[in-house]
Amino acid sequence: MFWLLLACKGSAVDTATGEAAPQPVWPEWAFHHWVWEDESTQDSALELVHGYLDRDVPVGAIIIDSPWATGYSTFEWDTDRFPDPQGLIDELHGLDVRVMLWTVPGMNVEEALYTEASELGYFMQDSAESGPAVVSWWKGDGSLIDYFNPDAVDWWHGLVDKTLAYGIDGWKTDGLDFSALLADYSPGAGRSVERLEYSHAYYRDFYDYTRSELGDDRLISARPIDNYGADLGGDAVAFSPIDIGFGLWVGDQDATFDGLKAALNNFWWSADYGYLAFGSDIGGYRDEDEPEQGRTKELFLRWAGLGAFSPVMENGGGGLHHPWAWDDETVTIYRGLVELHMALVPYLMEQGAAAFAAGESLMTFESKEDYSYLLGNDVFVAPIIESGETREVTFPEGDWIWIFGGQAFSGEGTETLTVPLDSYPAFVRSGSEVAGTLGF
Repeated sequence: MFWLLLACKGSAVDTATGEAAPQPVWPEWAFHHWVWEDESTQDSALELVHGYLDRDVPVGAIIIDSPWATGYSTFEWDTDRFPDPQGLIDELHGLDVRVMLWTVPGMNVEEALYTEASELGYFMQDSAESGPAVVSWWKGDGSLIDYFNPDAVDWWHGLVDKTLAYGIDGWKTDGLDFSALLADYSPGAGRSVERLEYSHAYYRDFYDYTRSELGDDRLISARPIDNYGADLGGDAVAFSPIDIGFGLWVGDQDATFDGLKAALNNFWWSADYGYLAFGSDIGGYRDEDEPEQGRTKELFLRWAGLGAFSPVMENGGGGLHHPWAWDDETVTIYRGLVELHMALVPYLMEQGAAAFAAGESLMTFESKEDYSYLLGNDVFVAPIIESGETREVTFPEGDWIWIFGGQAFSGEGTETLTVPLDSYPAFVRSGSEVAGTLGF
């Protein structure tokens, strides 16, 4: 399908049908290259971004992960870690890098504001008579804000406003919402709510309110399907609403090839559920605390290849993730993968708009056994899911060109390919517009 831009109206039409082409409802930077690290400071965040840019690796956004605030959730910068947050954001914006901050839908009990919200009845409970339900989570003990109480939401927005005033570009909304399984009673609604109902209220609020205050070029990053290693999908393991899921990620994988396969399993189920666009932590989230979780150069580059041919390419987590942690060859290969991903952005925006309008994912899996998939209509990917330099590839119908080398393959055959570290089994459909974009 080819789109023609009409200069007179500034809108696109399908040249085959003459009908208006679907348009993305998300900003282009959603599909740029994102970077982040665990437990950063102002200096380390700037060093990370400059580390990429100084090596000619494009960066579209940085996520400032936890902890950045004085507590969970005060929405006030910790100035010991970030002495000049406005200066940080301004400098990053001057580099054309967007800034996202980590958040959750709850507040820990030790925060001074917790007592105020508790006395006002602004937290979720485990029953009508219980008072705030205190849940233990990976950052302490706290309670979930009651998104079904308009007064509680207004109070919460008053806190969020302190952060929005800095002009951030979005949020990494982490998965504390699953604790609504243990705190399902809403005083505001006067009833128990389903866990997914609570999750959707949480994500929609951060998405809608941030856009209402700062503009439609803002977004949230959230989880799509995340089954934590179980081979299942559906509502029980869904997080974000589908219709605001433009920059999603599946997280918390080990730094192993099994971790990479776990990410792909969540990809498969997320596509099956209908999520449009998602990615994974390149190299895995968990660091090298255990010998069997060591992040090797091979794993990192194979995961980077997957990231380059995912809608969302994001790199971060525990331990070392930046490519110069290994050697110059790793930097060179990684740079090439990011450049390829960035070259695909117009294609992803066009194909994504059509897929979103049809209620479909940008990823269509050909096989659940080896996780091969189509990215849009005209890019085919056969992810490398184990150590080694060979990959048996079964091609879908059509004529395909290997992006790394230009070899041609014709329809529905199976080939065993040698794939060195500076290559990846990704192919474009011969004669397609994106093939021309990539020089084939």
